[in-house]
Amino acid sequence: MISLYRASGSGEIQLLGETLDRDKWTELRNAAVRLLRARREDGAATLLETIPFQLHDGTNSFGDEFSVLYLSAAMHQYVDLAERERDPAAKAAFRTLAETLSEIGPYVRFVALALDKKDGPAPVSSSSPQITSDAVEQALADAEQLIASRGATSGVDRVHTAFHGFLLAVCKRADIEVVGDDPGVTQLFKAIRERHPAFDGEDKRHPHRIAQALATIVDALNPLRNRATLAHPNESLLAEPEAMLVINAVRTLLHYIDTLAR
Repeated sequence: MISLYRASGSGEIQLLGETLDRDKWTELRNAAVRLLRARREDGAATLLETIPFQLHDGTNSFGDEFSVLYLSAAMHQYVDLAERERDPAAKAAFRTLAETLSEIGPYVRFVALALDKKDGPAPVSSSSPQITSDAVEQALADAEQLIASRGATSGVDRVHTAFHGFLLAVCKRADIEVVGDDPGVTQLFKAIRERHPAFDGEDKRHPHRIAQALATIVDALNPLRNRATLAHPNESLLAEPEAMLVINAVRTLLHYIDTLAR
């Protein structure tokens, strides 16, 4: 747990239940925001408006009683807020909002942050494909770092790049020529399904049908990447669950093709 603000005394925190029910907490928070705005403390007001803090009772081994403005944060939000711990202006804003809440409500001794370890859908395990290239390896490494540090939305573009490079490597290894200087993932995947020997034969009927169904996912990758990720300055981004769905779908395809075509 990270303390974004702590008053004097022991730094130990033992969280108890929520201090107020939802309606009363909303009433207190809104009153604090209005007071902060009236005092021109806009930075602190914005923090309280935009971050979904909850107010918890707290104690410690000394038996002290206090309240904690607490957030169990998703990975990307946890990383962002933890970085603000070293920013003097942000620290001052957290102090101001804690003192303002204490002025009109219960005594807030801490503003604290913890990582929500259960946040988001579970990922399909990352792949280390046998059919690869330097570009694929670098993109996969970048994607893993971004997903871990900033969330699935930040990793979609790099996963797309890794999958594109992987399909190129599969075509090169199987001597499949694809027309065009820069074929996209849809074109490459179609060429592999239709011309790779791993997809031939009577016993491949059902896997081939599965691959055809998965082709609809591949068709959706380009517009998703171009219009809803950080690959371009898009105003609307994929939400975390949808971003992880895209990443899991790509990883599943990569696992499948790599195992079949190696």
